[in-house]
Amino acid sequence: MSESQVEQQPANYVHRFSDGTPIPPDGKYHVGPGNLMSSARIMLSNTLPPGIKSLFAGGNTASLGLLLDGSVLKFLRNDDDEYLYNLAKRGLEVEAAILSTLGNHDRLIKYIGKHSHSLQIEFEENGDIKKYLLNHESSSISTQQRTKWRKQAAECVAFIHSQGVVHCDLHPNNSLLDKNLDLLICDFSGALFGELDGKAMESTRFWLPRDPLSDPNQRTDIFALGSVMYFIMTGRQPYEDLSDDEVTARFRKVEFPDVEEIVCGRTINGCWIGRLKSAQAVADEVGQEIHTWM
Repeated sequence: MSESQVEQQPANYVHRFSDGTPIPPDGKYHVGPGNLMSSARIMLSNTLPPGIKSLFAGGNTASLGLLLDGSVLKFLRNDDDEYLYNLAKRGLEVEAAILSTLGNHDRLIKYIGKHSHSLQIEFEENGDIKKYLLNHESSSISTQQRTKWRKQAAECVAFIHSQGVVHCDLHPNNSLLDKNLDLLICDFSGALFGELDGKAMESTRFWLPRDPLSDPNQRTDIFALGSVMYFIMTGRQPYEDLSDDEVTARFRKVEFPDVEEIVCGRTINGCWIGRLKSAQAVADEVGQEIHTWM
């Protein structure tokens, strides 16, 4: 089930589900009448940590708020479900430990520090690459720009792998664009690093079919990286028009979208079929293919 959170507005403002039904302003989750697999709640001001200027994103376990100094606070949401709360708490601890260990890197979200049940990170004004591509005309984004993003994504994954970190949830939502439109990877709450395990798993179109109980590894990250690069080049997720079950069935049969006409498509396919054994090999091949296509 997907969940969303919206900041409380002035008293005369009414938040609504997609079918027009008002969302009760009580701080509790309510199932959408038009979609029983989605829910939403209005975040009340008294549920937000001090210093939050505005709330701009929320997921199943944590929310993102803009602080008065322009940075971002990622904080645990109030939740009556003890299991989800503890899972979220562990995720923040994992993320803080990994980001502090990795340190500053050009391809990583900048980590500022950890607070009680929250962590502080830099705000990236261009948001995630998924929203950026969906909100801009395809023709306005050059092939050179898209290829740069692909190489930067691969460089980041190569770096974290060299430090022993497996991201476990590579996705366009977790690929941010800074003020210079350079790509940064974020959200390490579900990552795997030594004994630290955030217990994340990729979504269907970024998931290498395997035993669901098996641990993610560099191979599964590289597979997901291929799907991220496919999205960067096409603006679509792999097999976007098919159901999740159909996508998984095709992936299990090693059937992937045609990438023959896509710039650097060979590299994308190499991520999916396992030809490329490391993220560094992916980055190197993207660099080589750039010279071939340009």
